[in-house]
Amino acid sequence: MKRLVLSFKYAISGIWFCIKSSRNFRIHTVAAAYMLYFARFFDFGKNEKVLLFLVIASVISLEGINSAIEQLCNSITTEKCRWIRQAKDAAAGMVLIAAICAVASAVVLFSDISAIRAVFVYFSVIPRLLMLVLSALCSVLYIFYEDIFLNGKKRD
Repeated sequence: MKRLVLSFKYAISGIWFCIKSSRNFRIHTVAAAYMLYFARFFDFGKNEKVLLFLVIASVISLEGINSAIEQLCNSITTEKCRWIRQAKDAAAGMVLIAAICAVASAVVLFSDISAIRAVFVYFSVIPRLLMLVLSALCSVLYIFYEDIFLNGKKRD
């Protein structure tokens, strides 16, 4: 039982590392949060919901793997190395493929005009619109916190 608890602790630590160290990971988590929030306005069946979750999980998971590969490569050498560059580029490329597929899936899933109208109607009320703007501002702070609060310096 102790090993199981420790494995969850290590996994959560890995997620926290990705949040702290990878701006792209934070971008993907914000995009996922907004997709999940706006999904409630659409009449998704089980298949569409499963697709949405799988797409989100694949992008965020691949971004985490990319962060792990970058961290490992950076710990091996700081000198220029063709194989290190290729490994890092390949990992980043896989994230890009998943992100493009996620955008394509989002275009298909979120293309219901009547649901889009419902979103606009919902946010036409000033307090809701202000909350949306406030959440967008908080998202920008979350994504760019290193640049804003740490002057671009990553903390350990």
